[in-house]
Amino acid sequence: MRAHRRVPAAPAALGLVVLIACGDPYLHTNPYDPVVPVNITVTGPDTIYNSFELATFSAQSVPAFPDSAVSWNSDGLQSAGGTGTFQAVGQPLWPAYFAATVNALIGKVDTTISINYTTVHLSIWRHVGSKQVVVTQRLTRIVLRCPDVHACDTLSVGGAWSVWVDGFDASNKQIYALVSSVKNPQTGVPIALYTSRDPTIASVSSLDGIRAANVTALKVGTTWIVGTRIAAQDTLRDSLQVTVR
Repeated sequence: MRAHRRVPAAPAALGLVVLIACGDPYLHTNPYDPVVPVNITVTGPDTIYNSFELATFSAQSVPAFPDSAVSWNSDGLQSAGGTGTFQAVGQPLWPAYFAATVNALIGKVDTTISINYTTVHLSIWRHVGSKQVVVTQRLTRIVLRCPDVHACDTLSVGGAWSVWVDGFDASNKQIYALVSSVKNPQTGVPIALYTSRDPTIASVSSLDGIRAANVTALKVGTTWIVGTRIAAQDTLRDSLQVTVR
């Protein structure tokens, strides 16, 4: 009778060694896979100071993906081309500001969900990089007028007129909230503070609102009404000559 030899079974640990030696055959490299570790860094300006100013942002990812794989959006800026370029519209006057977020997105997936028995189509992104941007409008120039032009008529003693201020940013855009020449908000930080170089000839008193003041002629002579704005680290001034007869 022929003898049969039993072959001992391979230890379970040996099978594990074989798997490790071969590596993981299911590497996570697809950016649409939510478990893929993708780090996105968004770079660009930290502050936008001018109305309708264009700001361009870029994204670097690890691992790297082509620019065409990146989509952009923002919760406070308007898209101006869809390639990471945005513009500020309607920002408040400095020192007021708001913070906008710019997002770079990779791995778009279209899906559907049911809300109250209604099918809603959604687009989601597997990976997002973000950057916050301070948005404000900072003036670089102010211009006084009384009240319609940058010059004043001669006043008689006891006469009065109002002095107004217009402001412009570095892009030569007027104050966004004051596009109307007669708009004078009742609340907020005054755009300029007014003084008379010779208050015995003409006095200045506040007018309701943040933009204008009253000037009263007191005696014959000539002086200047000065408007001063101190904001950020800038001091802006403009003046109007007053002649009293």
